[in-house]
Order: sequence, then structure tokens, then C-alpha cells
Amino acid sequence: MNDQLFDEVVLAKEYLQSNWEQWKQEEATRDVIISSEEKWFRLFGHFKENHIAAPNLIKIFEYAFCLPGKSAPAERVFSLMNNA
Repeated sequence: MNDQLFDEVVLAKEYLQSNWEQWKQEEATRDVIISSEEKWFRLFGHFKENHIAAPNLIKIFEYAFCLPGKSAPAERVFSLMNNA
């Protein structure tokens, strides 16, 4: 599994590096910011189109993207607990 994950990370790094300048140029010409999520979706879309298996990397990012971006819900619970 470690070897497979390493290979997946290397392929992802190569894809991201080869597209980074294009994305920066796209952002400048369209005056938009390509979100990090969009960049990851493009990476995994590329993997799917080219039949590149990346099950370990997908599991990692599925977990990471399910985490809340902010801690407000957890802070609200602790606030309610302290007021009781």
C-alpha cells in the first residue's frame, strides 16, 4: 500500500506542477480564483479520464473534504455546555 500511495502522490505532483502555470494564467485572464477544491477535482478528473487508479489518495481527500472548514459548530456546542 505504501508503494502504491507513493506512486499516486508522485503522479499527482507531476500533474499539479505541469498545470500550475496554466491555472495562474487562467486566473489572470479571467480575473477569477480557481479554488483548491477545483484544482483537486481537475486532478481526479484527469486521473479518471486517463484510467489512473488512485484509491489511496481518493480516500485521503474524501476524509479531508468531509471535515468542516470552520470550527463554529463545535464552538457553539462548547458554548452551550458552558452556559448550562
